[in-house]
Order: sequence, then structure tokens, then C-alpha cells
Amino acid sequence: MGISLSWVAVEALSADDALSRLSLARTAKSCAYPCKGVAGHALPKNWFLFAAGRCDHRIVSAASMSALSKGCRAIACAIEEHVNFASTELWQDGARIWHVQHQGDEDSENISFEGKVPQRFHELLATVEPDDSENLNGHFHMDIPLILAKELAGFRHDDSNPELDATPFEELADLQAKNSWWKPRK
Repeated sequence: MGISLSWVAVEALSADDALSRLSLARTAKSCAYPCKGVAGHALPKNWFLFAAGRCDHRIVSAASMSALSKGCRAIACAIEEHVNFASTELWQDGARIWHVQHQGDEDSENISFEGKVPQRFHELLATVEPDDSENLNGHFHMDIPLILAKELAGFRHDDSNPELDATPFEELADLQAKNSWWKPRK
């Protein structure tokens, strides 16, 4: 079936400041990755990770990323494996810098981008494996957003990472009001 996940990582911002900007709170509970709700974990090189168990979780929304990235850099990644969807975007100082997306349910070689993408994007695109390749050492179109995210923040959802695997994620509480789909907002 595949994983459905949203994650954001923020650089050079304290975990507590990031929690506040995303309207999340600590619970003093730990959880295993991947999580069903929202969880956090420190990453190397002064990055902090937030992961949520849905591809379309609000932490990757434009409003959340704009708030989170004020005065720093933040990366958002959304993955829906069962339809071969992956997207990554870089935000800085409240504005989106670039966005890369693969939507494999439309076309297995589909890739779209906006903004000033890094040169690495073009290098990856030029060396991508064809959809029917059996070369498991190469990369495919869906990998491109995920590789770009990992190269910035040091995290990829499907990679083994001894530093992360050795410590549990911290379960977080979502402080934003939730409405039932049938109940209008006041």
C-alpha cells in the first residue's frame, strides 16, 4: 500500500520556537517512526524534523511554511507512495523559493518545478533512470524531490538512519482547532 507522510524540517530555529509557529506542543511521550499523528526529532547540522502521518497534513501548507520559515530556512516534503506522489519545497524568510513535484499516477516520468530550483535538480533529471529500468542503484523521477530534501535537511523517509533509528520520536499534540467535516467553522 505504501506510506502517506508529510514532513517539514527547519534549520537554525529552536525546537520550541518551531513548535510554537506550527501550533504544536510537547506531550512528554515518545513514539516509533512512522507515526500516526505528529512527531518531532532533532536532525544533524542544526535541523529539527516534524513528521505527520498524512500526505496532506497542515504542517506542509503554505500558511504553516510561511510562518515556520520566517528568519530561517525550512523544507516541506509530502509523500503518497501508493500513487507515486512526492513533492519538496524550500522556504526562506516566509517565502517559497522553489517547489519540485512528481505525480506518478498521471505519468511515471512526470516531474514539475517552480521557482529557482538548485542546479542539483537538473543534474538528477539528466541522470534519471527510465521507468522500466531494473537498475536499483539509480534513481527514478519520484526520487528527485526526496533526494533534494535529504541533501538539504539530512532526512529521507525511507532511508535507514542510525542516528534517528537509535532514538524514538517525540509525540506532539496539534493545538489547532479541529472541526468535523460536517460542522461549519464559527
